Amino acid sequence: MTMIARRVTQRGVLIPRALIRAWGNVQEVEIEQRPDAVVVKPKAARAGDLRDQVVSKMKAAGLIEELPWPQPVCVSVEDRACLAETLSRGKSLSEIIMEDREEYA
Repeated sequence: MTMIARRVTQRGVLIPRALIRAWGNVQEVEIEQRPDAVVVKPKAARAGDLRDQVVSKMKAAGLIEELPWPQPVCVSVEDRACLAETLSRGKSLSEIIMEDREEYA
């Protein structure tokens, strides 16, 4: 814990900017008043904010890249059933797999 000089004004608690800069990219802080001290700390990130930060850091590191094509459209349950019937040639997936394995046996 670092002891700092602070001032309480009508606008709020004023603390040196150097302290905030030392924390890095902090947009908001939390101030907690205790009986023996006033604690100033970076505001805890919400789950969504934390996810966004992780994704942006992964993009910067080259671990994630934007896809150059659009995301697939949502297909209704009825259309999926029709596609499944068409692509399965009227057989269940388990039957297709068993027939495929018979060729290798």
